[in-house]
Amino acid sequence: MFVVLMYGAMLSVPFWAVAVVVKLLSVALPGRRQNWAEDLLRWSAGMAAAAAVIVYSIGLGVVQWDASEAESGAGSSPAFPCRSLPPGTLGQLAGHEPSYVPLGFDCLLHDGRVVAADGPYGLLNALAAGFALAAVLSLLAVGFLDEYRARAELKAGQGRAVGPAEDSG
Repeated sequence: MFVVLMYGAMLSVPFWAVAVVVKLLSVALPGRRQNWAEDLLRWSAGMAAAAAVIVYSIGLGVVQWDASEAESGAGSSPAFPCRSLPPGTLGQLAGHEPSYVPLGFDCLLHDGRVVAADGPYGLLNALAAGFALAAVLSLLAVGFLDEYRARAELKAGQGRAVGPAEDSG
């Protein structure tokens, strides 16, 4: 199931990249909207969240692909991600354990130790976390910007207000 999701995510990457380039060009070229900075910040938060989902979906597919490859067919043992272990450790291999949160693939040894397998899992985890953090920080920045504008408008409105003492005279 996750492998199918991975293919969908991989197909969405070019569309995501084109959308980012078009948006950046629309901001860089003349004729942009008046509140383009806030709009760009909101849009960037959405695109960063989309990128986090895309990267994590690809990682889920990679983990499931490796687990599926290790459980059936000729040449499936040892699991492909575990084949990069040193020869002494490879001889002690007892099994494998895929991990979906966080993304990873562990090699289980006879003595009970667990060794992390080679693969792109660390990079995919870091990218997904980085994009998610960027989305959250962008949304916080939008919130702070809105609050700052509201307070500035309130101060400007209070400075222009006519009090009752000024009105009578």
